[in-house]
Amino acid sequence: MRRHVVASALLASLLTAPLTLAALEPAAPLPILAAEPTDSERATAALQYLWAAQRPDGSLDGSIGETADFVIGAAAAGYDPATLQSCAGTATALDYLATASDGASGDPAKTGKAVLAVVAAGGNPANFVGRDLMARLAALYHSDTGAYGNGSTFGQSFAVLAVVATGGPVPAAAAAALKAQQDPDGSWSFGTAPVAAGQGDTNSTAIALMALDAAGDHSADTAGLAYLHSQQLADGGFPYQNDSTFGPPASDPDSDAIVLQALVAAGQDPEGSSWLQGADSVLTQLRSSQVAGGGFAYPGSGPNAFTTSEVPAALVRISYAVAVQPTTGRSLPPIECPAASPSPADSPSPADSPSPTSMLAPTPKPTVRPTARPTVRPTVRPTVRPTEAPIASPTASPTDSMPPTEPTASLQATDQPTPTGTPATSMEVAGVTSIPGELNSGPANSSPGPLLYGGAAALGLVVVLGGGWLYLRRPWER
Repeated sequence: MRRHVVASALLASLLTAPLTLAALEPAAPLPILAAEPTDSERATAALQYLWAAQRPDGSLDGSIGETADFVIGAAAAGYDPATLQSCAGTATALDYLATASDGASGDPAKTGKAVLAVVAAGGNPANFVGRDLMARLAALYHSDTGAYGNGSTFGQSFAVLAVVATGGPVPAAAAAALKAQQDPDGSWSFGTAPVAAGQGDTNSTAIALMALDAAGDHSADTAGLAYLHSQQLADGGFPYQNDSTFGPPASDPDSDAIVLQALVAAGQDPEGSSWLQGADSVLTQLRSSQVAGGGFAYPGSGPNAFTTSEVPAALVRISYAVAVQPTTGRSLPPIECPAASPSPADSPSPADSPSPTSMLAPTPKPTVRPTARPTVRPTVRPTVRPTEAPIASPTASPTDSMPPTEPTASLQATDQPTPTGTPATSMEVAGVTSIPGELNSGPANSSPGPLLYGGAAALGLVVVLGGGWLYLRRPWER
């Protein structure tokens, strides 16, 4: 009997050995979860994308509108616009605006936009590198009609916004002239007079509401916001027009950004229940349009500076003419400049703008977008945007761009070399590390836990001892 007891003890020891070893092994590390970028981080990534796309003359695509939005977006995100110097030259974005504004002195939209950029950068538009932009704007005002220039929606709106940004009183006739252009359905169009219901657009409506609200006139909000509600799509975003003439309408980053800014200016919560479509809002839709390089893509095309330029300010919820306070000398996180710097004459088109590697992983949307704009834009409309539109768009959109509402002090970026030499950024947010392209869903190696080993060992011990006891007692022989 003793032999059976000893044998049982030896077998039990063998069975429990894995349990002992498992207890001695270090616990498997907890998975590292990929953190969703904050909107401030997304804005920074978009600005890095634009920085890499900047031309030697300091501009984005040779456009006052895009370049001004670049400056405004950088200031809104807390970066010093004076540091926005192109990789391929010595000119800054502000240098370009100073020179280009001379050729736009008769355009209230471009002049007003330049004023907004100078104010955002902490400068004085009445003495901007020896230029008095406010005197130029005042020279375009017609006191008899209240119109700036020809009184088109964008020209009138940006002129009013510029006056507000500089602390000057908005002429009552100027506000009245802008309100008089509101269409019967609450919308505005890009032109100089009201149009029939259904012919307005989200972009013109948003900029007009923004200008009137900045001037303290909220009398058009109810009808204007009702129109914007009617244009919101099931994905939470906004098209230029919710019109099926050119196929099903699709949300686009230009429209999302300017409507988002208008909602903020009107005191609306873009993520509040009244602006939700299920779980989606204009912000969820806007985030989904950002690609891994930080740029934003128009439906059916790749990312480009045209589509991206207004988004950074919108992401951090700053409307035009709102005072921002960038940190002097604070520059964007470094990027690796393109190997070959294009000249202004042969620089890439907006769709081919280079993109730096960023901390950003895209948030895909399941819906396939149409490749065409829902409506055709006339080339005379975008006084703020260039005439060349994104590849998938028939014409250009005049939309353009808000300081972080989310704290960025806890962000820590580190550059890690990649095989191509482009820095890939990992970011710690509240102690969680997120690395582009990685989603750590669990430990690399897994093994059965100690409880499983313990259960197997106990079962084996019961079988061996029970069998030995039965063999010694031999109840079947009695």
